[in-house]
Amino acid sequence: MDGTSRLLLLHCRIRIASGQKERSRLVERRIVFVAIPPLLSEILSEVVRDGGRLKLVAQISESDALTERLPRLAPDVVLVGLRAGETDEIGTLVLKLVPSAKVLVLSNDGRDAYLHEVRLHRTVLRDFSLPSLLAALVGPGAPTRD
Repeated sequence: MDGTSRLLLLHCRIRIASGQKERSRLVERRIVFVAIPPLLSEILSEVVRDGGRLKLVAQISESDALTERLPRLAPDVVLVGLRAGETDEIGTLVLKLVPSAKVLVLSNDGRDAYLHEVRLHRTVLRDFSLPSLLAALVGPGAPTRD
């Protein structure tokens, strides 16, 4: 099973909170996608919409536009898709542009992800799944729905 199929399958299993009262108390975080392939973008957009705590504010198709657009967008979270042969060093560049953001860099096969944070370090997410994605983006205790 390829990485995209794996994400789609996991998306079908994810449980996300639905209570309006709970959602109204949660702080909404602004998210930007960078160089995310179209199918993966659709899946992740659904996760963002269903999560209730994230708002997709922009999709940047080419990493060349980062230096111009990211500082103006001031996102809380940036998801970056790597192409074959690219490394997650782009996370450091994104942090220089928006130091307060969480940066999640996804490998091109969808098997690995690297979380870059303000402290200029990264965390390898070994068991990468949609629940771990939400936890990495909004913190532990991401909302769940039965």
